[in-house]
Amino acid sequence: MISPNWMIGIGIFLVYWLAVAILKSRKKLERYNITSYGPILLIRTERGLNFLERVAKNKVFWRRLADSGVPAVFAGMAFMFILIVITDFVLFTNPPPPSELTNPKNALLIPGLNDWIPLEWGIIGLLVTLVVHEFSHGILCRVEGVRVKSMGVILALVPIGGFAEPDEEELMDREKTKRIQRIRIFSAGVISNFIVALFAFALFFYLIGFLSPTVTVLGVYQDSPAFGVIEEMSIVKEINGIKVVYPQDVDRAIKSDKLRITVEKNGETKTIELENLAGPRIVGLIEGYPAKEVGMKEGMIIYSVNGIRTYSISSFFKVMKETKPDEIVDVVVLYNDEFQHFKLKLGKHPAANTGFMGVSVEDQISGMRIAYSSLILDWLRSIPSQLSSPRGWLTMISMPINFRGFGEESSAFFIPESFWKDKGETLFYILNLLYWVGWINFYVGLFNCLPAIPLDGGRVLHETLSSILTRRFGERGEEMSLAAGRLLAFIVFSSLLLSILIPNLQGLTGG
Repeated sequence: MISPNWMIGIGIFLVYWLAVAILKSRKKLERYNITSYGPILLIRTERGLNFLERVAKNKVFWRRLADSGVPAVFAGMAFMFILIVITDFVLFTNPPPPSELTNPKNALLIPGLNDWIPLEWGIIGLLVTLVVHEFSHGILCRVEGVRVKSMGVILALVPIGGFAEPDEEELMDREKTKRIQRIRIFSAGVISNFIVALFAFALFFYLIGFLSPTVTVLGVYQDSPAFGVIEEMSIVKEINGIKVVYPQDVDRAIKSDKLRITVEKNGETKTIELENLAGPRIVGLIEGYPAKEVGMKEGMIIYSVNGIRTYSISSFFKVMKETKPDEIVDVVVLYNDEFQHFKLKLGKHPAANTGFMGVSVEDQISGMRIAYSSLILDWLRSIPSQLSSPRGWLTMISMPINFRGFGEESSAFFIPESFWKDKGETLFYILNLLYWVGWINFYVGLFNCLPAIPLDGGRVLHETLSSILTRRFGERGEEMSLAAGRLLAFIVFSSLLLSILIPNLQGLTGG
């Protein structure tokens, strides 16, 4: 069902579109150098062209920068095309079910609509990305002697981008503009996005070094000893006299019948004593696996496996790693203040040759839902070292799925240290800005590497293929290059469309 807010938004957009259509029919838009394509407006101006000329004066610098970045464009092109081919193979051999990942709105890089991109930070990151991208094209046009007719804003009720409009006749004139010059111009936007992403992420990864992790209480179950005693978003400072920051600290501290827990919230500290009911709590059961088949339920706490006490998720996973598919295990759970025993034959883990119950679990200590921010920090800090492999690039592409920035409650999860000790709000603001500017520049740059005209990668590939093929086949080489470009564009855009349609059609048909 469509929410009232969505209905209001759609209504406002339709009124705006109607107004654009009326103004276009009365030729009002042309008077102000505005072009409309449906509800999308291109608002042109010659302001800023003088500034563009001044920036482009150091021609040697810009040409060397563009030349050095062209290999990165081809690397991105190869990576993205291989990713497209692999995705197609998966779609046709083992199509995924409908999910957040395959939801059409999440395929679009629209802040607020996309579930993983927050509205305010997404808008800032997207505007920076588009301005950098288009302004770079404009600079290289002037460096290579191609006239820029105007600059402007792309509007669809709200600004969604910017552009620099080159003189297409001069740009595509084979006598005036050489292939290498066009390649530099077409590559400029992608290269600039990658450079901005590099600097933004370099500073981001440096600044997260000033954050210390915490063990935080996400919430408290009503049927637990901690309910009414410990507040959510409290920071767990000590358990049984042991300072806790990392999961291994908690594992060492909770191996006793009673837990003496010290928590802090809003600068106030208190210590309480609770019965030790720690253990992974079941929050989901997977169809087709033994846990659900034998009657295990959400809310059960896995107390032990084969007689080994499972105090935490890490100790539970450690026990499960030693099991094998088809092995029969004894599981003790705590549910409604009673212990229950289950005997189940394990399935095979989807990603390893170990046993698998088919449960999703979360850490809890005597009813407190626990979050370890060290896991997020460790993951973030590991990313730079992964970028020498394709897997690292995939991690970068999917970053917002796993981490959506530092929200309003970041102070409960991360403690700023050193220079930033009393400037936490400022630090989190800077980190969010760098994170989203960096990621969106990286993603847009990589997407534009796709070998499909009108994307930059497609135009760079066309110029390169034309240069190679015309040497071998003369004028026919240009036609061959155009044919190859059309084929690649068809493959790329069809693949992107199918990646949305196949999972969702599968969901509609129940296949």
